[in-house]
Amino acid sequence: MSHAMKRLVCLLVVLATFTGSSALACTGFYVGKEASADGTTIIGHTVDAWTTAQGMQIVVPRVENEPGRVMTISDEASWPLPDTTYQYTATPFLDGRWQNAVANEMGVAVTGSITCYVRDEIAALDPTVENGLSETWLCGLIGACCTTAREGVELLAEVIETIGNSEQNTILIADQNEAWYMETYTGHQWCAVKMPEDCVAVFGNEFMLGAVDPESEDVLYSDELFSMPEEAGLAVYTEDGLMDLFATYSGNDSLTNANNRRTWYGHVLFAPSTAGEYERTKRYDLFYQPDEPITLEQVFEMTRSRYEGTEWCPETSGRIDQRVIATERQVNVGAIQIYDDLPAAMSCVTWTCLANAEHSVYLPLSNLITDVAESYKYSPEETGYNPDIPHVCFKRLCALSEQDRYHYGTGVRAYWHSVEQDLIETYPDVLAETLALYETDPAAAAESITAYTIDLQEQALEDANLMYDELTWYMIANTNTLRYTVGTGDLVEWEPFVPSIAEAAEDDAA
Repeated sequence: MSHAMKRLVCLLVVLATFTGSSALACTGFYVGKEASADGTTIIGHTVDAWTTAQGMQIVVPRVENEPGRVMTISDEASWPLPDTTYQYTATPFLDGRWQNAVANEMGVAVTGSITCYVRDEIAALDPTVENGLSETWLCGLIGACCTTAREGVELLAEVIETIGNSEQNTILIADQNEAWYMETYTGHQWCAVKMPEDCVAVFGNEFMLGAVDPESEDVLYSDELFSMPEEAGLAVYTEDGLMDLFATYSGNDSLTNANNRRTWYGHVLFAPSTAGEYERTKRYDLFYQPDEPITLEQVFEMTRSRYEGTEWCPETSGRIDQRVIATERQVNVGAIQIYDDLPAAMSCVTWTCLANAEHSVYLPLSNLITDVAESYKYSPEETGYNPDIPHVCFKRLCALSEQDRYHYGTGVRAYWHSVEQDLIETYPDVLAETLALYETDPAAAAESITAYTIDLQEQALEDANLMYDELTWYMIANTNTLRYTVGTGDLVEWEPFVPSIAEAAEDDAA
């Protein structure tokens, strides 16, 4: 959605909940290869929206030597494409835009974006431009054009310099060798830093960069990033004389509970020994070392977190005004793993779910696949409640599960967790088998892992629809208020929903 629309959405949320929240948008995350349990780099973000936006999964094919093509930015603007563009996987909305969680055949992955905000005084110096760089298309542009993560940063910088920037965003770009974190502030100002390999990051809708060394090879930035606020008398400096980008461009007023508490909770989940008590006005470190190496399962569960174990957990505190990480308005969520010991063409695995992470399942999309299940790429002209759209099928199961997380959602979440556990354990073997085939016949390897992926998608959709039907019947069978008054009048406990496929799986295991 446009940045203006996001601001309107945020205002409506504020008025509706009276919390002073500045955004109902996305949560970004990063795990460096030296901080992960399996040595992979992980980037991703939750795609959150207040509207009932619907998502899909696609593979955009490689185009060889076709000059004169452009990427459409809007009805009035476009960006030229190179003669040859690369194949990439993506998880766009049904209209094909907002292509987040992109991974291309060159081993470049990008996820974006996380909406942030600048001070009004800074915005006035260099206003954003209409039809400039936007989250609706920037990930697809990088996927189509770039061979390294650094190239991705440089391409976005070129776009901003040439036609300007339309939004304030945070973007994560990674390849097999390095990963970059980029903030876009105004119409033409931005900064990017190479992310440390031994650290992790989890952050809400707030800019995170403070003082950066402009002389470092690990820092890239726009020409007037430092001079523009300095000449206007708006620059804020640290004690050692470096410009504080957060204080200069964003300011402490952006540290709202809705955003900063999610950033803090990332510390609680990944580095509890140093997290400390939450303080709204505290600026938490963007990058930090975890207490233990972070597993893929921990990343998945982080995207499902709702301040469990704290006074702000809605389910235990009754605080329904809290902006949690696992908001019910997630459109999709992607966690992209980058392997540095595989060929670039199969080095990225996008683990993604087509609805709320809390009650749906992460499935892997290798960047080697050439297609997805027909239904997953289905994009009708009219959106709405249409069970032919997988997003609707996963979303409706989430909607039921989250009406009563204990009675309705426990069994759904437990079943999907068992599926994920099996995939996390077995998918490395799938990659090893694919690699062995790739070394002799890349096309056959792509065909094999594509078929595997489609089978997974179709099975997960079948499971989601079965659980939805069974959960609906369970709700029908457990809505009689007499169950609480029959006999002695004592409260009658009723057992949580258990899907039949979970019971069948237990029987098979036995």
